[in-house]
Amino acid sequence: MNKKPVIIFLYNRLFDPLIQGNFWLYIDSYLNDVNSPVRFHVITYEDKRYPLTQDQKEKIKEWKSKGLEWTALNWHPGIGASQKASDLLSGFKAVSALRSNGFKHIVTLGSVAGTFAYLYSIPLRLSQFLYQYEPHSEYAVDNGMWPEKSFQTLFSRVLERRAARSAVVVASGTRFMRERVKDEWKSRGAFVKIPTVANDKKFIFDASLRDAMRKNLGISENKKVIFYPGKFDGLYYGDETALMFRWLRDFDEKLHFLIVTPHDDEEVHGRFERAGVSRSDYTICHSEYSEIHKYFFAADFAIIAVPPGPSKKFISNIKVGEYLSAGLPYLITRGVSEDYLFAEENDVGVVVDDFTESDIKGAWPKIQDYLSRNSEELRKHCRNKGLGYRGFESLNPKFRKAIDILISK
Repeated sequence: MNKKPVIIFLYNRLFDPLIQGNFWLYIDSYLNDVNSPVRFHVITYEDKRYPLTQDQKEKIKEWKSKGLEWTALNWHPGIGASQKASDLLSGFKAVSALRSNGFKHIVTLGSVAGTFAYLYSIPLRLSQFLYQYEPHSEYAVDNGMWPEKSFQTLFSRVLERRAARSAVVVASGTRFMRERVKDEWKSRGAFVKIPTVANDKKFIFDASLRDAMRKNLGISENKKVIFYPGKFDGLYYGDETALMFRWLRDFDEKLHFLIVTPHDDEEVHGRFERAGVSRSDYTICHSEYSEIHKYFFAADFAIIAVPPGPSKKFISNIKVGEYLSAGLPYLITRGVSEDYLFAEENDVGVVVDDFTESDIKGAWPKIQDYLSRNSEELRKHCRNKGLGYRGFESLNPKFRKAIDILISK
């Protein structure tokens, strides 16, 4: 079979958990398909702080034996214009070299990679598939990272709109983004709704791993564990997450908060001290993606710590799919993606307007209801709902449809 060459352009590390736990599931499916109509050359931006492990080197060797090609560029840390310009230029050189070798189709993940590829496509005449495309500039404004009228904001918005208008196909996780792309931006390309996929096989609940993890962490089985694997500040709540737990614990002293985060322990301790939470009532952990599922299994209820805001309806949070795959109901703020609607309509979560004392305490009866249900039945219910919403088998045909549209042009 004459496979069509396709560039995969990622403004991430190859082994970034957000890549391996999401997008790469689709790519790996193609690599394992002897009848695949495409062959891939992936371009990534590697961070010198994260050198490849031996296991990762072996995995790359395996992928290459199945036809994958890889160009690793150096990422320039920082948010300044000069760093982005350096990354933009190095990416252009790599894409140009591939274009001269017959590559004319490009797939990107996220709006930054998508706008880079749009700029490349002007001189190189590339057909684009923008996957997981969301308005990054609007997130930055909502979270106070960029001023509303700054040049960076205005320029990024122009590029985001033009990239979507020029793409052959755009995929994103919500109907709200479809309305933005098709109705407001008037894109002539196809739109395929693909919520962020979860590696649902990785998150099949294992009671023995739950017992071992709780024993290792010193959390007894009579404790109900509230779980948050994530960051603080920026796109997420900061001290509000610690306060949220304090307010819940006012109702039930047997609650324990489990945090898995890249943040420094002392920083997190500071947040919980300010919230008035004793160190004995929470546990801070750090984990590689390969081990993260074990912490999910130790939990009983999970948190999406994303503040509300006008742009938040566009996001498709990977954690929701992972929570549901592990059988965990979740707390989420109203207006975040379609995930808050899914929670209410499918009895898999609790929705609040904000992480305020009145909202959190008002949500306690619903949270308590989940914590008091038969755990085995609840896990089964949440996982079954999650597989249809975020499972690989449900979403892979949609991704393949988008690839087929791309290579048909």
